[in-house]
Amino acid sequence: MYITGLPGSGKSLVAKMLKEDFGYNVIEIDRILEIETGKDFYTLLTTYGIKEVGKIEKKIVDRFAKNCDKIIIGCGATVGYSNDNFMIAYLKVPKERFYEKIRKYMRPEIAEKHYNEFHRYYSDHAQLVISSEHKMKFEISRIIADFIKKNFDHTQNT
Repeated sequence: MYITGLPGSGKSLVAKMLKEDFGYNVIEIDRILEIETGKDFYTLLTTYGIKEVGKIEKKIVDRFAKNCDKIIIGCGATVGYSNDNFMIAYLKVPKERFYEKIRKYMRPEIAEKHYNEFHRYYSDHAQLVISSEHKMKFEISRIIADFIKKNFDHTQNT
């Protein structure tokens, strides 16, 4: 399972709940980025830009694609990522919340373009789309956990 969403969608809190409350193995790409580069997501974003960070994110996710029994949580930089080895869940975030989260790190016109491309692609291609607006993170986690139970073998820890 690959869970993606733009900054501000609640991915980190959902990841924590999926791990602690539902017992799933979770890998957060932004943590791997930090370990491998020594820089957090926002520093990378400021230094390299969204497209370059997206390329790095995609490479990391591809490493896990073939033999992964974990839930992968993207960091929201990669537009158009798909892989036959993953079902995709997209956590939608209102544009205003995304802008508030990202405004220090990205020019408004780039943020607008990224938001629109990201939203359009994942709204059309994700197997599960969840609006994070007006939902508690536990509710979102429960929706994902129920989706996993319905779509994956109960004996595997996705």
